[in-house]
Amino acid sequence: MINLFSAETYRYLQNKLQKLNSEFTIGEIETCKFPDGEIYHRIINPEKIRNRPAVLISGTISDAAVMETYNLACELVGQQCSSLHLVIPYFGYSTMERAVRVGEVVPAKNIARLLSTIPLSAQGNFIYLIDLHSLGVQYYFEGSVHTVHLTSEPVIRRIVAELGAETVLASTDMGRAKWIEKMSQRLNLESAYLMKERLSGSQTRVVALSANVRGRDVAIYDDMIRSGSSIINAARAYKEAGARKIYVLTTHGVFVPGALENMKKCGLIEKIFCTDTHPQAETVCDDWVKIYDIAPVINSGLLTI
Repeated sequence: MINLFSAETYRYLQNKLQKLNSEFTIGEIETCKFPDGEIYHRIINPEKIRNRPAVLISGTISDAAVMETYNLACELVGQQCSSLHLVIPYFGYSTMERAVRVGEVVPAKNIARLLSTIPLSAQGNFIYLIDLHSLGVQYYFEGSVHTVHLTSEPVIRRIVAELGAETVLASTDMGRAKWIEKMSQRLNLESAYLMKERLSGSQTRVVALSANVRGRDVAIYDDMIRSGSSIINAARAYKEAGARKIYVLTTHGVFVPGALENMKKCGLIEKIFCTDTHPQAETVCDDWVKIYDIAPVINSGLLTI
């Protein structure tokens, strides 16, 4: 049997995974937040952890979440789990993976370094990441940590199949162009991509388009949606190039306040398809946004335990 734990924000994924795999036993964690903001955790029935694999679903969606992940993982190893499997569905700060100006802090690297210092379990520590914004982040982990990069491709394939074989799979920028091209080839679809420049932290501008979308439905993929400005700019560019219906696909629905409203208000997007790697996506109550379960992808990655 495998002990399955989660941070409070990822309890929904813990329950979904347990239903998929009878090998998982739900591990309970008592959590309490004190008036000064400090958080207390206690693993209930820690004697059940000894000499058994432990899976922890947690994340780095905030600074507090980073410390919660670190503290819980350290305690699981401290209770002598045979192996530690840390699942991070959404790796926060992944867009801050390198310095472009002197003196800039690189949080993605620092978080990876911190998680690399979790004490090693007897059979090793494994960290599972999903659709990283920058694939290089997985190489920031140090020491004997084993990183496993999972992809939401099985989910994307399902969505594209529902949209139809004539759909053009498109990217928001050159950063995902190769990924889109390879995926399109596997699905026997045409692909399209945009070139854009960033004007500020939240503003971008399309400068070129390489696409054959006139009279075609377009499915724009981006690994994450935060403000939605890149999606709106891309949708506008594809629409101006003659696209018929435009759909949006994303793995990580971060959806900062106002993002969904702005994308809906632009009037260019038929529907958004998203997985539940980020807790924010789980709270969306709008038929315009269809949420897909990422638990089967995680379960497949954990089958080797």
